[in-house]
Formats: sequence, C-alpha cells, structure tokens
Amino acid sequence: MLIIQSQLMTELSAMLTVLLSTTKMLTIQSQLLTELSAALTVLLSTTKMLTIQSQLLTELSAALTVLLSTTKMLTIQSHFTDNFSGLLLSFL
Repeated sequence: MLIIQSQLMTELSAMLTVLLSTTKMLTIQSQLLTELSAALTVLLSTTKMLTIQSQLLTELSAALTVLLSTTKMLTIQSHFTDNFSGLLLSFL
C-alpha cells in the first residue's frame, strides 16, 4: 500500500510540475498578447496620424496650386495693365 501511495505521490508531483509549467507558459503568452495589443494600438494610432497628415498635405497641395494659379493671373494682369498704360500714354 505504501509503495502504491508513493508511486501515486510521484505521479501527482509530476502532474503538478507539468501543470505549473503550463500555467507559466500561459502567463507568458498572456503577457505577450498584452504587449502585442499595445503595439497594435500604437500602430493603429500612427496609421491614423499618417492618414490625417496625408490628407492635410493633399489639401495644402491644392491650396498651393490655387495660389500659384492666382499669382500667375495677377502677373499676367499686371503685364497687361503696364502694356495698356504704355499704349494709352503713347496716344496722349
């Protein structure tokens, strides 16, 4: 009886060791998943910021295009006014 109990205690000890090892592995996996979740949250936030920056750059590009076009039109109008003024002065 004592030999059987000793063998059972040995087997129980081995099973508890495996259970403890499995619990440690699950704890480590849980910590890794938490860190992965945090990293993915940062990545998502960064992606959103880059998307917003891209949209802002697109809008800035459009605004600069309008500004360039307006500047060209003002330059043309200025040349036209100078030429027209010179023409009027030559008739006077």
